[in-house]
Amino acid sequence: MNPNRRAWTLAVLAAFLAGAYVVVFTDWTSPQPIEIASQIRPVIQPPRFGRRGSRPPDTTAEKPADRAAEPEASSGVARVTFSLDDRYRLTSVRVHALDAQGEPAKKVWDLTGKSRQLNSLMYGMNPAGMSPTEGSDGTAAPLEAGVTYQLEIRAGRRTGTHRFRTAAVPPADR
Repeated sequence: MNPNRRAWTLAVLAAFLAGAYVVVFTDWTSPQPIEIASQIRPVIQPPRFGRRGSRPPDTTAEKPADRAAEPEASSGVARVTFSLDDRYRLTSVRVHALDAQGEPAKKVWDLTGKSRQLNSLMYGMNPAGMSPTEGSDGTAAPLEAGVTYQLEIRAGRRTGTHRFRTAAVPPADR
């Protein structure tokens, strides 16, 4: 065998083994998880995502019909908002109620589609471009105070999970 050909064969074999090592034994090729933070919002006024300035929203003007209605804080449970570490086009959003062992007990919110780029979302408020999965009634189930839930989101190959617990809203003093 030609010495020059032997050197090329060994170089190709070494490159192949190095590539196999990187793929199998490192996480260089896997996408980083999406980091999610939740915030409990016991206030009546909804958060103002992406709006600048301190001017309150105009409540006298009619809302466009194509805008999703913001969920009401019902049954004495605080709203929950989620902040993401960057802007993503989400392809899947799921929230499961967890049982005592930490296993998913029931699905309470399930969306698919392709959202516009966003870095935050609120439970029960469907992002533009996303719709409920087949077989669901289209609305998020009301959250219960003190129950642990798990949010799972997907944006292409990237995924993220986050556990959160809701809180009861104290009654308003009148």
